[in-house]
Amino acid sequence: MTHALLLLGTALAVAGCGGSGTSASAPPALPPVAVEAITVEPRTLRDEVELVGQLEAEESVVLRPEIDGVVASIEFAEGDHVEAGALLVRLRDEWQRAALAEATSARVLAEQAYTRARPLAAEGVLSAAELDRVTAELGAARAREELAQVAFERTSIRAPFAGALGPRLVSPGDRVTRETALVQLDAVERLKLVFTVPETAIGAVRPDVPVAVSVAPFPGEVFPGEVYFVSPTLDPQSRRLLLKARVPNPARRLRPGHFAQITVEAGRREHALVVPASALVQEAGGTFVWKIQGDGTGVRVPVEIGLRRPDSVEVVSGLAAGDRIVSAGTHKVVPGAPLQVSAPAAAAGNGTP
Repeated sequence: MTHALLLLGTALAVAGCGGSGTSASAPPALPPVAVEAITVEPRTLRDEVELVGQLEAEESVVLRPEIDGVVASIEFAEGDHVEAGALLVRLRDEWQRAALAEATSARVLAEQAYTRARPLAAEGVLSAAELDRVTAELGAARAREELAQVAFERTSIRAPFAGALGPRLVSPGDRVTRETALVQLDAVERLKLVFTVPETAIGAVRPDVPVAVSVAPFPGEVFPGEVYFVSPTLDPQSRRLLLKARVPNPARRLRPGHFAQITVEAGRREHALVVPASALVQEAGGTFVWKIQGDGTGVRVPVEIGLRRPDSVEVVSGLAAGDRIVSAGTHKVVPGAPLQVSAPAAAAGNGTP
């Protein structure tokens, strides 16, 4: 009896397996997984360092007179932008003017005496010694006139370079000496950026390295500059290296004394493959990305990474230009599952395919 029942059960099972029902067919296909994707393209990658520094005038001087005297007139307005050689302050010059006129008259007389003496010496009427004396007197007269001219010119204080003037520190009638400050002049058409880098970054800095400068009064704006000086020695106390950069300032919007945020390009790699940080998946065996295959499914591709940025990473190996990878939604991807791919939200908003 028991044996018969077993045979009957076996027969029924065989009949069920060989029937035409659909309950034993292949498992249903996996639903598409919605992800965002990008196409890997080569671009220039800059290795940048964030630093702080201060803007200074390229040239700055407090003007003082070269001689003692009395201020006759002020020839500038506070805050003026002046060119090199512009007259700023004039001192009383009556004495110097008279001394120059006297020296000029003496030089004219000496020249006339020399003009008369030469032909006489050539005819033998005048001795060679007398001609030498007349020649020496002419040279001395010319030197005295030059000294008088210098003394006269020193009564006029002029700008040694183009720049912006500060507040004036004297008034007409003031008696001044060589130590009296008259006005400060700052060259602001191009500013000097002074900053330091840590000892560990020395290998990345050199003259001609570009810098990007931003200051609080102009949020969101970047002013370009270029390093022109790298100190040959480290500060023994801070272990930092002094650098200076030139920052063009033709509109004079930047001012000496501004605290500056600086981005220095420490290195550059051409044709680097850079992917969003969100495309990387970390696991015990290493780092990989989901590469989209021709059939619309994803496959794991191990990658080696290089430079890191807050939102992007350089891929040194594992990918090639033109590869399409999942940039968002990596946690939903399953091997073999079809992918419903869309462009990143930012790219879609910009019309990027």
